[in-house]
Amino acid sequence: MAPKKQATPAFKRGREFKLILSPDVSKRIEAKAKAEGRPQSRIILNELSAFPDLQKQSRLGELVDHMETTLARYSARIVATDLGDALLQAIDSVLEAKTDGELTSRIDRLRHLRAAMLKHERVAKQ
Repeated sequence: MAPKKQATPAFKRGREFKLILSPDVSKRIEAKAKAEGRPQSRIILNELSAFPDLQKQSRLGELVDHMETTLARYSARIVATDLGDALLQAIDSVLEAKTDGELTSRIDRLRHLRAAMLKHERVAKQ
C-alpha cells in the first residue's frame, strides 16, 4: 500500500481565476513584471493585496480636502474679525479726535481699513 497523500489546506492551495485584462492593464503588468524580474501572477497578487490600502488612502485624501476647506473658512473668519476689531478702534480714534488735523488722519485710517474689509469680502466670495 502506498502512503496516504497529505491533503493541502485550501488557503495554501490558493484559488485559480481566469482574468481578461484590458490592453493597458496587461501592458502595465507585463512591464512591471519584467522590471522587477517576477512572474506576472505575483505582480497581479501584489496589486490586488494593495487595493484595500488604496481605498484607505483615497478616503484620507477626501478628509484632507475637507480639512483644507474648513481651515480656509476659519482663516477667512479670523481675518474678518481682525479687520472688524481694527475698524472699531479706528472709529473710536475718530470720535476722540480733538483737532481737524487729527480728524483727517484718523478718517484716512478708517477709509484704509474699510477698503481692506471690502477687498477681503470680495476675495471670500470667490
